Amino acid sequence: MTTQQTFSTRQQSLETAFGLFNQLSEQLSGSYQQLQQQVLELSQELAAARNERMLQLAEKERLADRLKRLLETLPAAVILLDCQNRVKEFNPAAAALFNRIAIDTDWPRFLAQQLRRAHPESHELHLHNGKVLSVSSSPLEQDEGKILVMLDVSEARKLQERLERQQRLGAMGEMSAQLAHQMRTPLSSALLYTGHLSSPNLTAEQRQRVTGKLRDRLQHMERQIEDILMFARGSAVGERRLSLAQLINDFPATRDTDPNLAGVVFDLDIRDEGQTSIMGRPDALQGVLDNLTDNALQHGARRVRILLCGGERIKLTFADDGAGIPVEFRERIFDPFFTTRSDGTGLGLAVVQNILLSHQAEIRLNGDSRQGAAFDLVFPHASKHPHANAYPDFPNLTYPVTTDQPRSLS
Repeated sequence: MTTQQTFSTRQQSLETAFGLFNQLSEQLSGSYQQLQQQVLELSQELAAARNERMLQLAEKERLADRLKRLLETLPAAVILLDCQNRVKEFNPAAAALFNRIAIDTDWPRFLAQQLRRAHPESHELHLHNGKVLSVSSSPLEQDEGKILVMLDVSEARKLQERLERQQRLGAMGEMSAQLAHQMRTPLSSALLYTGHLSSPNLTAEQRQRVTGKLRDRLQHMERQIEDILMFARGSAVGERRLSLAQLINDFPATRDTDPNLAGVVFDLDIRDEGQTSIMGRPDALQGVLDNLTDNALQHGARRVRILLCGGERIKLTFADDGAGIPVEFRERIFDPFFTTRSDGTGLGLAVVQNILLSHQAEIRLNGDSRQGAAFDLVFPHASKHPHANAYPDFPNLTYPVTTDQPRSLS
């Protein structure tokens, strides 16, 4: 190969290399432009995201500021507790309500020092300073702990008590008028029989008969007064844990000396005896059974059946084989002073209902009874009774519950 041919071959190789180089350069230039475009787009997206983030942060700051001002001006006390029931935050209202509260305060112990009593059913706290607080709580979703919100309802409770006092006075006035009307007849009869006793012409037999009638009228007035007193007593003072099954078992023996019960059969059916523990007053519950029995006797009953079923809701069914209660009177049988008998006080079933309400229990007429009358009495189990539970938000605060063994009522 000549020198000329060699030079020509090298020139062609160089031209080919330069062509490839130019082609690669153009490709690199295009790729660089595309990369620049992508970088520009990403920068724009990042800037937009940063702006959106800044707007969100600004909105959160404004929301936090509004919440802070809201908590500062809120009349309710707000307290944040951690998982160990220690105070982590509180607002000015809480500081004003509890002047010694501080961060990391052991809340249950601190509250126990301030607390006079708590009512778990209504979620109310009664402080030593006389204030009454309505309490609600909510668990935190992300953090372990809870938020307490307490509102001072002292004035509202005072107004409510004043209204209830006025209502009681009104009811007392109506009751006094009814009582005067109810007692006028037996009192007039007693005065008449007393006048007869002063007559010197009475024989011993006549004097004994008049004395018996006088005693009967006086005993009638005594029963009326006792019913009034039982109706007026509605508090839970004196409650203790007792076995309703034992009370039912002992009940027939307490009426052994009652001549009106001669020939009357008591049929007792007690189930789940170990699950019949309730919080109650034995004397008041004895009065419930007495009144139901007297009501049955007054309607001609000769057999009384008492069925008791235990559980969380203890059900006592008191049934008799008497004349029953007419349909037109069933809605009024628990009204005070309502009676269909000329010598009735109209307080027997009203007393029963009032006593059961004070025991957190209820009574209703069993409409399924085909003969006689049947009443269903439903009691909460002692473990479910409000006075036997701890305050739900503060497990360290419990109520004193006596655990005396039930005693016989005979």
